[in-house]
Amino acid sequence: MKRLIIISLIALVAAATATAQPEAKSPREDNMEIADFVSDLSKNQQSKIDLITKRSTKIIGNYRQQLHDVRDSIRTYMNRPDDNSAVLFPLYEREGHLQSEISKEYYRCKLSIDKVLTPEQQRTLKEKMDKARHNRELRQHYKSDRNKSPQKAPSKK
Repeated sequence: MKRLIIISLIALVAAATATAQPEAKSPREDNMEIADFVSDLSKNQQSKIDLITKRSTKIIGNYRQQLHDVRDSIRTYMNRPDDNSAVLFPLYEREGHLQSEISKEYYRCKLSIDKVLTPEQQRTLKEKMDKARHNRELRQHYKSDRNKSPQKAPSKK
């Protein structure tokens, strides 16, 4: 009985670890470019932004690969019956550090792009990205509603 409880707890922690923070997608990952949000970019601005986003995408890709490897290691040690806290706890710290580095790189990329854009272009980009984010959240909300099993309506007495 105790073994079943321990296995259940391990499975719960593993599931929570795997779904703790879904990785955000950048506009480039959604096949969208900054030019899709700001239409009056000069060729010089576009080339600078392309360099910035390519560099940032490469850095984030490296962090994501490391994060994937760390999560694989965590799953491996979580599935073992003995106490692996000496190995797991540093892996958890590494996972958090990598997630933090990904967020920092997104912010660095944003700052670099803002330096290339005029204040008006920055406002336009922010407004359109906020609208796109809102629409994406709505789609996700409706998608999750469709995936839920239908609930029975409460009976009226």
